[in-house]
Amino acid sequence: MLLYIIRHGETAWNVMRKIQGAVDIPLNEKGIRLAKITGERLKDVPFDRAISSPLQRAYKTAELVLGKRNIPIETDKR
Repeated sequence: MLLYIIRHGETAWNVMRKIQGAVDIPLNEKGIRLAKITGERLKDVPFDRAISSPLQRAYKTAELVLGKRNIPIETDKR
């Protein structure tokens, strides 16, 4: 089994060096672009499962990395 762990893309708070914790901060434009690039670089990886935090920055990153793959994203608040 291979496990890929991908950190969420950049947010405005990352740029300001603020701790986000459970605050639901969205990705900024750079974060969206980098998540898309990550997805492109991983396009040939046959993912079987995707698990994400329910926070929008993590969930959106997972969506962008998965691209058009027909894989549901499971959320886990832990």
